[in-house]
Amino acid sequence: MELIGNTHTIAWHKVLNTKRGLKPMKKIKILTVGDMQNGFIQEDGNLYITGARDIIVPTNYFLSHVRDGVFDVILIILDTHFAEEYSLTEESKMFPIHCEYGTYDWELAVDVSGLQNTRFLTKNQFTMWGDNRLHDIPFNDPQRKTAYDNLFHIVDNPYNPTEIARRDDYLEVLCPDCDSSCIEVTMIGVASDYCNRYAMEGWLDRGAYVTIIQDLTKGIEKETPQIIDEYRPHHKDGRLRSVVSAEYLRELVYS
Repeated sequence: MELIGNTHTIAWHKVLNTKRGLKPMKKIKILTVGDMQNGFIQEDGNLYITGARDIIVPTNYFLSHVRDGVFDVILIILDTHFAEEYSLTEESKMFPIHCEYGTYDWELAVDVSGLQNTRFLTKNQFTMWGDNRLHDIPFNDPQRKTAYDNLFHIVDNPYNPTEIARRDDYLEVLCPDCDSSCIEVTMIGVASDYCNRYAMEGWLDRGAYVTIIQDLTKGIEKETPQIIDEYRPHHKDGRLRSVVSAEYLRELVYS
């Protein structure tokens, strides 16, 4: 069985396992690394979040301890803008252009080398759950045009992807025989009160369980504990929590 992506055909191992009669996993564990790019995290970034540089070292420490198959998928989310269309976006009314595709600003500020089962999602809005609203944007560079067309898709490589799938199709295939309540999402990244918040809302709306590693996040105006307090009354079923990274790593040892 094959899943048709944007321009490539992808054979997904979990679909093949289903065909072979193997039982699907009861829980799918996803780590999201949200917008941890130079534009937000480094002090010379175009939209530096005050204090965000302080989470680089502890984030790299955390990532170095989850390399050995702790998560089924590590989803690296990249804020991705283009000079060709930024002035037409809502963000341009609030912030200068940042994280422009292919620039230093767009590059990751943390070390994801050696991580297993990594995938990337690029977005040009606060939320990872959006879609590409602007069409017919003129691009002189075909690589930039391809990158623009791949916004809100899951890819294996954000520069030269060989596997591309629509976001929702990918998630459906990832857990083919269970609903979203089988998905456990762990979140790190920035900004707590913008992109992370909208990502969290989307996962919760889809029934997933969400854990936010609060010391590996940074907000512009509000930090993770404040965001959690706003949402906890609506999620008394235990589907939303925050912990510090040391506690989370201890849980892994004893789980």
